[in-house]
Amino acid sequence: MRKRHKGPLLAGDKIYLRPIVKKDINRRYLSWLNDNSVVKYMINKGSPTTYTSLQKYFQNMQKSKDNIMFAIVTKKENIHIGNVKLGKINWTHRYGDLGIMIGEKRCWCMGYGQEACRLLLEYSFTKLNLNKVFLGVCQKHVAAIKLYKKVGFKVEGRIKDLYNFEGRYMDKIYMGISQQEFLKQRKRIRIYGTGLQR
Repeated sequence: MRKRHKGPLLAGDKIYLRPIVKKDINRRYLSWLNDNSVVKYMINKGSPTTYTSLQKYFQNMQKSKDNIMFAIVTKKENIHIGNVKLGKINWTHRYGDLGIMIGEKRCWCMGYGQEACRLLLEYSFTKLNLNKVFLGVCQKHVAAIKLYKKVGFKVEGRIKDLYNFEGRYMDKIYMGISQQEFLKQRKRIRIYGTGLQR
């Protein structure tokens, strides 16, 4: 059974990560998911998200043993600005899939996403003892690809013409980083609890 840590779990210079809580499931969060400029590169975007569907998604995340989602919170203002997720985790082969969304557009290009990814990788490799973390990203999302490279991800493959992006098909690029690779280049992170462990 996984423990749930109530306070900050991982702290960086600008942000900290904590478990998503019920009060985070609000109209502001819903507005992020229905803002095309926020979700346009997400492969699973579809019809507008409703408050009911968002609540159901949150409940499923809470019950899941193989998915971990954290709120990204600014240290200065203590505001929830987005989420970072690890899942679906394969505990046998020790790998997981990283996903991130900065919903507050005023917080874009401020280093929050990069710091959130570093924090989640630290947690994945030093607390969960995963061997590999990977992700998929649209080739058009150049800013995200640059961010992932900065935290140590490397391009490991691609599927051609997978995204229908504004009427043109784009490749899905797969990027990954191993535990060994991360530990070689890591910056030590403060971890305040064992948190959401298996």
